[in-house]
Amino acid sequence: MNEILMKRYHLLQLVSTMFLGMTTVSGQLKEHTQIVTVRDFEYEIEVGGSRAPVNETIVIENLGDQALVNPRITVDGRYDWFDVEAIAREATRGCSTDEEKALAIWDFIRLNFDHLASPGDRECHNPVIAMNVYGYANCAYHSTVFTSLCRAVGIPARVYEVWHHTVSEAYYNNAWHMLDSDIGLYYLSGDNRSIASVEQLWEDQRISGGKESGAALTAFSGRNKAVRAIYTDVEGKHPYLSQDGKKIRGYRYYFGPSECFISTGYDRFTYEEHDMSMTLRPGEKLIRNWKGGDKYYDYKRHDRNLARGQKEAKPFRYGDGQLIWKPDLKSELAPSFFNTYLAPGFQVKDGQSPAIHVRHKHGGIYDFPERAILSVKTPYTILGGTLKARLYRGGCNEWDRLTAKVYSPTGPVIEQVWSAPEGTSGTIDAKISLDELLFPSGERGRHAYHVEFGFMADEGNDPPTQSGMEEVELITDIQVCSNSLPALHRGRNVVRYRDETPGVHKVKITHIWTERTDNNPPDAPARAIFPKEGEHIATLAPLFRWEASPDADKADKITNYNILISFDPECRWPIATALHKETDSGVPEFQLPEGWLNKNSSYYWKVRAQDSRGEWSEWSEIYRFKTE
Repeated sequence: MNEILMKRYHLLQLVSTMFLGMTTVSGQLKEHTQIVTVRDFEYEIEVGGSRAPVNETIVIENLGDQALVNPRITVDGRYDWFDVEAIAREATRGCSTDEEKALAIWDFIRLNFDHLASPGDRECHNPVIAMNVYGYANCAYHSTVFTSLCRAVGIPARVYEVWHHTVSEAYYNNAWHMLDSDIGLYYLSGDNRSIASVEQLWEDQRISGGKESGAALTAFSGRNKAVRAIYTDVEGKHPYLSQDGKKIRGYRYYFGPSECFISTGYDRFTYEEHDMSMTLRPGEKLIRNWKGGDKYYDYKRHDRNLARGQKEAKPFRYGDGQLIWKPDLKSELAPSFFNTYLAPGFQVKDGQSPAIHVRHKHGGIYDFPERAILSVKTPYTILGGTLKARLYRGGCNEWDRLTAKVYSPTGPVIEQVWSAPEGTSGTIDAKISLDELLFPSGERGRHAYHVEFGFMADEGNDPPTQSGMEEVELITDIQVCSNSLPALHRGRNVVRYRDETPGVHKVKITHIWTERTDNNPPDAPARAIFPKEGEHIATLAPLFRWEASPDADKADKITNYNILISFDPECRWPIATALHKETDSGVPEFQLPEGWLNKNSSYYWKVRAQDSRGEWSEWSEIYRFKTE
């Protein structure tokens, strides 16, 4: 097991007191390893436990002798977020109309893209970067990602600035509709069926519960009380509960055309070409972790703000990983790994030691260093890294030189990061942190860098000496979005591996997860009491009732229910966001206020239960009813 994974195992043991093969209060750490030798392969993983597992780490390692092009893994057909079209396809799977697709995209972003702690990387306006690398940002990024995904499936969409807030609109059914995935909100217009546009909201403040006199920060009120705990701090708590006007942070309502305008200012980032293309060279591995460590984009700025008491400054959910490459410098492939500008010699070609060495010594044909350049390129944002090398220096004078420099992708030298210590000869082990040089900040994240090794040896030494390198390892720290990773779920998982490498190759895939047995979720509510499946009802303000959920854990109680009322036969999203409602009560009922339902209309509803330890049940069946 490599050093990086070993550290992560140790961290898991400290935090969760668990390790492979041992069951604890929290659960059991599991591992599945799969060797793949073809470019398209399916396998199954069975995951146990009493509730959803905790996914920890996924590793792809190239054990073959040719480059591994664009490796990707899906679970049950999910998590292929390679480009904007692939993301949009997954978000809209099972949808037929533009209305369904727009709502599905809104819900997909709401669930997978958190608020707070905007990274500052403007590339996050692009869905590929937003959904694969970060998974968190503020309202403007939510709006541009929504707009881009809508356009990817042929739905016109645009970004609206609305007085200190940014929202998005989609065009379907011959009208514009405001869908705010950042706050998780949309408003019904007066017909109790269609979703209002920004223009409708400023023309009729009653729709949003705002004030006709202006768009002050107000509690949610009126017809669309919000239901989502929208702002979650780093501790996972919800200091701003956007439900029924309690503990409300407030919402930016609509002044009108004097303060609201369509924005195209983000387009240069939103519609750039991005995808998750990557190549793993022989011996290279990609490690991705669901839970990130101390480093993330511009973490110094965020940590300073957090220290000042801004709990929302730090993202509460993000992943990280490492791109690790330790090439075999004595293999036949070694010369192909390097850009050998002013090329050194290779042991595999001339039989000399060390594995990479000076070909033309000082005092001979050349009087300048010979160089070997290693490149790193990844679609993920680089957070830092470590350079390790075992080098050899045969002499100690000024012409026996060993150096390492780091370059930016465009070529200028960033800094010389290492040189052989004065007066030192023989084998030298170097370990250099690249964290400061590669610190992630600014308008764009870094996705590549180059390391240049320089070698010189003095022909005038008696006897002539040699310099070079025996081993090298590059560890590049990266940021990943946890929600984009191929997560396993309880039960049977069908995993599909694909790449674009022709011919025979060898790939090692490692899944690591924790199976939890410390809590049983409640049973889903088993039966609707009112309205029952297919029932016709006379009231437009029904008291929804259902059979109470049992819990297998005797000490647990049902403390909350979540009901969703929809026009959609599959009950995928609510009529309005106020009707995706948590009851905050263990009583199996919900009183729907007047004003939401229309006469002679069909609706659908479902419900789930939450126990006193916060565990949710599965959803109940979907029940259809019709008003008279």
